[in-house]
Amino acid sequence: GSGGAAGADSASNYSKISSSRTIRAAYAVGAPLFIIDPNTRQKSGIFHDLVTEAANRLGLQVNWNEEIGYGEMIQGLRSNRYDIVGSGVWINSDRAKGADFTIPAYYDVVYAYVRADDSRFSSGLEILDSPTFTISTMDGELGAAIATADFPKAKRLELPQNADFSQMIANVVEKRADIVFLAAGAAAEYQSANPEKISKASSEPVRVFPNAIMLPQGAYEFRQALNYTLTEMLGDGTVDRILKRYEQTPGTFLRVAPPYRQPTAP
Repeated sequence: GSGGAAGADSASNYSKISSSRTIRAAYAVGAPLFIIDPNTRQKSGIFHDLVTEAANRLGLQVNWNEEIGYGEMIQGLRSNRYDIVGSGVWINSDRAKGADFTIPAYYDVVYAYVRADDSRFSSGLEILDSPTFTISTMDGELGAAIATADFPKAKRLELPQNADFSQMIANVVEKRADIVFLAAGAAAEYQSANPEKISKASSEPVRVFPNAIMLPQGAYEFRQALNYTLTEMLGDGTVDRILKRYEQTPGTFLRVAPPYRQPTAP
């Protein structure tokens, strides 16, 4: 439709959310962003807690209505199956072609990880761009995009998008692949459950990504309401408290810097 139609949809989208008092939120499961306890089915995780608190402040409920894979998120937003992807996604140009985002709640630093006894990359990742090495990736997940952009000559072992995230790491541990790109938080989560299996290939970050809630394009009023609420939660320390709750290793999640400075005394 034309820009005008999108604007009308946007207003009706938010008025529908306001009148139903409910945000329909899809989610991809993966610690520490979004966790489901296998026994109790209890939901938790950074974005579970952020979205629940933001909705609360807006006088809304969250209906976690659909589990989805990374590759199908935008399609579901477009066909109006849910109002947001509430489990947090990295903002990048490819996703921006088909979706919109809130402001970042925090930043994820991504490193390359190898088997704990593998020191081949200790002097840097340049040598990875060669068919000698295999990168473990998952369809629709950003490791695959990093592999294509930075290391096009390397081989790929790619899982389907609905595969279990931990399988991507297992492919390295079990020597089917050499290296995997992981956010420091997800890696710390794996390392605490599986000590001495993987370690950083080198100390240089591969990427730093802003982590945000994903919305459909054109949901202007709703996005603004979420942005102002997140701004409030960043300012009053709520976001920091939630991050600390899930931070296995202090400093894993890069915080949003405050947008102001203290004036110096005259």
